[in-house]
Amino acid sequence: MSETAEPGEDQGWTPAPDVGQAGAVILESGRWAYRYKEGAVPILMKMPERPNPA
Repeated sequence: MSETAEPGEDQGWTPAPDVGQAGAVILESGRWAYRYKEGAVPILMKMPERPNPA
């Protein structure tokens, strides 16, 4: 997905799968988390609500 949405396309972003890196990640359970430095314990994040496709 690009950073800009095409007309009629919902804009969204999904974090990278978790492999111990710093930044926003998606855990094996599907929950989003943030790690402030590599190897630190991830902090769970609230996933943004996205509109259901019609």
